[in-house]
Amino acid sequence: MPAARAPLEGDATADVAIVGAGIAGLSVAYALAREGARPIVLERDRIANAASGRNAGFILAGVAENWVAACRRYGTEVARRVWRVTLTERVLLKAIVQRHRIECDLAWNGSEQLAGDEDEWQEIRDSARELEAQGARVTLDTQRCAAIYAEDGEMHPVRFVRGLADAAETLGARIHEVTNVIEVHPDRVVTTNGTVRAGAVVVCTNAYSRHVLADVRIAPVRGQMLATAPLAERVFPRPVYAHRGYRYWRQTRDGRVLVGGWRNTDIDAEVGEDARPTDSIQRHLDAFLAEHGVGAPVTHRWAGIMGFSHDGLPYVGKHADGIYMGAGFTGHGNAFAVAAGEIVASLIRSGHHPDADIFDPGRA
Repeated sequence: MPAARAPLEGDATADVAIVGAGIAGLSVAYALAREGARPIVLERDRIANAASGRNAGFILAGVAENWVAACRRYGTEVARRVWRVTLTERVLLKAIVQRHRIECDLAWNGSEQLAGDEDEWQEIRDSARELEAQGARVTLDTQRCAAIYAEDGEMHPVRFVRGLADAAETLGARIHEVTNVIEVHPDRVVTTNGTVRAGAVVVCTNAYSRHVLADVRIAPVRGQMLATAPLAERVFPRPVYAHRGYRYWRQTRDGRVLVGGWRNTDIDAEVGEDARPTDSIQRHLDAFLAEHGVGAPVTHRWAGIMGFSHDGLPYVGKHADGIYMGAGFTGHGNAFAVAAGEIVASLIRSGHHPDADIFDPGRA
């Protein structure tokens, strides 16, 4: 782990104060600094130590639900606009990695949606056909009840977020780790180390947003994972998203198998901010390895706390006068957060972004 950036020491001023140095907060900082602003980012822990660094590294188009389910929930036009935002995310993320030479194992091997039952398989089939008609590169594997989306991606999330932090700093952002924010106001952020006065404040603390914004509608939900030692053979050619997203796995560039999910087997217990893995979920992850003949030893077990919104879409935009947010990514921060940073930065600069309405934190 790289050396910690210095905590805030005393009072400071900034164009924008950003709370949270995960992928969302750093994306806002990057977008603002790229246009000449001088933001300060305040992180109570270390960069990428929360969900931004504890996820599987999937970069998937769309929301957590499949396309048909998303259309049913949000309406076809909103679902289409959300889908396009996640396509923009890919473009932005690729550009940052290339421009700043971030070594994060970024790859575009596609992804696989795997049905857990006949109803889901019907939705996956219908989704694939409708999205193909809109230009998506997707094929169906009827033997496995799966759809393969050729343009989805994967990455090492910790390395990307750390690289994003470095990139934001080269553009003029200031980042302070180990700095606990205790109050947020439209013109300032109060920490245990000092106060940052700013023209605007952005809260990007996802599952922990209620610590500084009492009225947000974000539920903390635990997601658990494990990783094996590297395998010599390639067992899984691309990331797999299965059983309506409750199960997921992939194999990293160096051969490790990452497995996560199964929270639906103990769903009432998998809430709150306790980021310790549990035996009940980890047994399911171990069983998956045995079922697929993965004999490599497990080297890491962990959990991350996701921030779930009330309707599955993130909250991106103006929370109150002078206060903005980017949170509630519902387990899909890698699909939205960089684009969310652009939306928030645009709202701060001009008060407008064409997609801000669909992610409005105050929506019904």
